[in-house]
Amino acid sequence: MQASGYKQMKINYHQAGTNARSLLEEELNLRISSPSSLHWNYTVNGHPVFVNLVAELTAEIEKIWRTEFQIQKLWNLLPGVARNHYLHSLLISEIQSTNEIEGIHSTHNEIEDAIRAAESKDSANLSFRPFQEMAKTYLLLFGELDNERVRFPATLKEMRELYDQLMGKEIAADDKLDGLYFRKGTVSITDGTKEIHRGLSGEDAIHSGVLTMLNAQQDSEHVLVNAFVGHFLLEHIHPFYDGNGRFGRFLLGLKLTEYLSAPTAISLSAAVLHQKARYYKAFSIAEEKLNRGELTFFVHDLAEILASAMLDLLESLTEKVSQLEQLSKGIDRYKSNRDSNGASLQDREDEILFLLGQVRLFGPRSGMTNDELSAVTGLSKKVLRPRTLKLREAGLIREVEKRPLVFALTDEAIELLGISD
Repeated sequence: MQASGYKQMKINYHQAGTNARSLLEEELNLRISSPSSLHWNYTVNGHPVFVNLVAELTAEIEKIWRTEFQIQKLWNLLPGVARNHYLHSLLISEIQSTNEIEGIHSTHNEIEDAIRAAESKDSANLSFRPFQEMAKTYLLLFGELDNERVRFPATLKEMRELYDQLMGKEIAADDKLDGLYFRKGTVSITDGTKEIHRGLSGEDAIHSGVLTMLNAQQDSEHVLVNAFVGHFLLEHIHPFYDGNGRFGRFLLGLKLTEYLSAPTAISLSAAVLHQKARYYKAFSIAEEKLNRGELTFFVHDLAEILASAMLDLLESLTEKVSQLEQLSKGIDRYKSNRDSNGASLQDREDEILFLLGQVRLFGPRSGMTNDELSAVTGLSKKVLRPRTLKLREAGLIREVEKRPLVFALTDEAIELLGISD
């Protein structure tokens, strides 16, 4: 955006020469009084924050809406099982990425175990898994647990409750909150040698800042701009001793689910991880004293990061839809060959192959449990058993686990159906 002519005021200041100070104030007045500027009741370095809806920013936001339309079209082509498994793959990537941004190590298997534990109806009696509460909260974000859904907090109390729900068991004893809703003490971020940011001091200031952030999310206009500005405000306030980054990115994803598809909203942290330096630089630009509280560049950078995530997602979904078509054609081809040889598939056996093929293509697990197959097909286990037995005898499916019983396609079936890597 810098090369277009709309530059940071800091850059204009250093290029201005002898009248730099007065020219800076003139430029600030022009920007904040522009009909295209938006304002919030929050200050950075003593200056009220604002965003100017310049052409480059509105074009980036328009790109997000156009790409989302394409993503929605492809998403709606996917069957329910494919969507569910693909969302779980994205969820694992999301939790891993948001942890890694904060320097917290978590493995694919750890998070997959956490998701399984969170989904289990007997989760209260299972031993606690690392990241289990985080996984559960993300699942609630998409309404996957008993039709419940997390909603964006509207009050300080709801904000604290959501933080406890998401982060509660992951926070060390020394970092537990000690204020009415948030922290009472001070908190700062260093780069190892010097302080690069200090959160707001005093509970009243923290409460006031968080309320401004929450109120901004109620605005029905400029929803994406408000979501990105809200993300900046929360990170600038730093209301918690620990987990601000992870909670802030979750909250941003939660807000995005109100306007964008679930896979779009859950792809953000992976994109931030890939553009981590740019993400943190966006904060430093926003906090630069000579930029006088302007968040235009911050919002533009986050919009570009989100847009890049969406383009990657669109490419992935395009490939997945193509693979799904290949799977369907492969099953039809196999059925036709079997019929011509007088050994046709039993009723619903092709459906079992199609379901296991979706799991293979969309991950994150390699197979489906017998209970899941029964639930999705609507067949009782008694009716299902001879069909899975026949498919096993034909060398098309195999038992991955026995307790619980899990089925997956064999390597031969993967090759036969045209969905091998």
